[in-house]
Amino acid sequence: MVVEFTYLILGAVVISPISKFQWPAAVCFWVRTPLTPERVEAGLMFKSDEIPSVHVSFEVTRQQFTETCWLFREKLLKDFHFRIGPGTDDHWPLESWGASFLL
Repeated sequence: MVVEFTYLILGAVVISPISKFQWPAAVCFWVRTPLTPERVEAGLMFKSDEIPSVHVSFEVTRQQFTETCWLFREKLLKDFHFRIGPGTDDHWPLESWGASFLL
């Protein structure tokens, strides 16, 4: 079996909607493969121990990946938002995500 790994990694700033605190972040989009186990969550976020940053990782479908890449390339992405579920001190599941764009 041949499996293709498709991903996009971006630098970003994650801003809390409540405290407005800003964290430097690495944001990753991973396309699910036939070998990817089924998950309830949309991805995960975890805090780095070495530096004050977070890593946000989204598991997306091929169609979602294609559309997100197009929005980035055309500079139409206005904002990207996600909802964090209950987690631990340094690891949180992502319950959902969405984006808005310019017309």
